[in-house]
Amino acid sequence: MYFTLCRLIILLSWFVTSTALACLTQDRCVEQSSWQLGVAIGIGVKTNPLVDGDNIPLVILPDIAWYAKQAYFDNGELGYQWIYKPKIAFETFLQLDSERAFFSFLHPTNILFPIENSAINSPAPPAQDMPMNQPSLSIDKIASRKWGINGGIRGHYFLSKGEWQLTFQQDISNVHKGQQVRLEYSHNWLWHKFHLALRVGTDWKSARLIDYYYGVSERDTHVTEFYFEGQSGWQTYMSVTVQKPITETWSWLANLGYRKLPNSLTNSPIVEQNHISNIFLGVAYRF
Repeated sequence: MYFTLCRLIILLSWFVTSTALACLTQDRCVEQSSWQLGVAIGIGVKTNPLVDGDNIPLVILPDIAWYAKQAYFDNGELGYQWIYKPKIAFETFLQLDSERAFFSFLHPTNILFPIENSAINSPAPPAQDMPMNQPSLSIDKIASRKWGINGGIRGHYFLSKGEWQLTFQQDISNVHKGQQVRLEYSHNWLWHKFHLALRVGTDWKSARLIDYYYGVSERDTHVTEFYFEGQSGWQTYMSVTVQKPITETWSWLANLGYRKLPNSLTNSPIVEQNHISNIFLGVAYRF
């Protein structure tokens, strides 16, 4: 773990020496070696599907990014873009595994908020909770789940108003040694003075990843009734973001989203809901 953290610090030091212009998506371009800072202020919540897990309030959400010629830091993701062309782009990156966010509020996924392309996981009809006869186990009574660090590669295919992304991530911190793959389509358009963004996608998460965070074994309890081994599964999601300018720096912002969790995860006794939903309403300020 210490070796991984050292590599992360070395990579950060190397990245910030790059210069020039970075454009990681068609609608997010930042001057060379410059910071992009913003904040969203309002009211919202992200639901927590875990037993006795607190829902995460969304009130003040900073947006922090730094771009160089090819290197970038974007709301907790540290990366390097190797190819950027009108139709395609390709980057490698490091980031904290977002799965632990439901076990601890102090996680970048719960704090940082990309205002220009906000896509918190969530809308949709309410999903049903787990069956009443399923045994449940409070996350306050299980072993702590560690922070994982993922290394990933991502490819982009740009359309006139949309974009396809394919992402692969691998745990490089040896916390769970799992993998995840994401396929996502995003579409942006203008309607009168409103900027609308839609994202739909699916995540495949490996058995090692799901079992580490949601599996229950003798590390958590000696009651064998609770034992559960997680399996790989797909999680589909969608989100809708609406933004309307007020001034050059202020804008109204609304975001809704929904993520469906697979049975390979929701059958765990520490999980009580089969979905994650989010809503945020407020204003955004760009410095």
